[in-house]
Amino acid sequence: MSVVAEPEPALFLTCLDGPLPEGYARLYFGAEFCPWLLPQAAAAVEACRAAYERGWHFTLATPVLAEPMLPRLRAVLEALIGVVGAGDEVLISDWGALALVREILPQLPVLLGRALSGQKRGPRILDLPLTAQQLEYFQCGSWYGREASALLGEMNIPRVELDNLLQGVAPLPPGLAGSLHYPYAMVTSSRNCPFRVERQAAGCAARCGEVFTLETDQTQVPLLQCGNTQFLQNQELPNNLFALGIDRLVHHHFLPR
Repeated sequence: MSVVAEPEPALFLTCLDGPLPEGYARLYFGAEFCPWLLPQAAAAVEACRAAYERGWHFTLATPVLAEPMLPRLRAVLEALIGVVGAGDEVLISDWGALALVREILPQLPVLLGRALSGQKRGPRILDLPLTAQQLEYFQCGSWYGREASALLGEMNIPRVELDNLLQGVAPLPPGLAGSLHYPYAMVTSSRNCPFRVERQAAGCAARCGEVFTLETDQTQVPLLQCGNTQFLQNQELPNNLFALGIDRLVHHHFLPR
């Protein structure tokens, strides 16, 4: 009997608020979109050790950066020296983080986050009268072309994080692996947060955990606003993940940050 491989199940958390649940093999910990939610060094180390206690691998997720957060990012990376091991990774959502990661944790693979995937986003794509060729264009991102994927190979970036688009996802080029995040797909994000009032150098006291819904008669799919980013919800996963080059599923229990 042949054994059918399954995508690696991963859980994404921005903070630890209890024991890690069962059913996963990797912990993504950190933030993707909000620079002010980059975890403190001690929290990152705690999360890595909690993943190890479960027998999981660990992926540090770093967000789109604001310059005042660079010292904290350095502190987080330096705190993980000697803690992280084989199978662990760092996700970058900002090209400005790449040199710092390679300087401090050169042994870890670097993943390209959703903020850098260049996917075509938004629910109104479903309402466009698209030909098959046009639909394929809207299912692709920035790294699907031969030259673009070759560039990632030269930079030794083996994996791209992807959103579960409503219009579907095109197969990745050979040699590039994909992680699919669900059920929340990023639509748009901004460096300006409507919740952030205090302009402190680092950190944020805003209560961005409260989500509100944005509705319009231009589409039947509502947007979910959380902090500086808007999302849509798509519970339906593609049924041909490996054919798409996707070998990892990243589950978000809550709206990403």
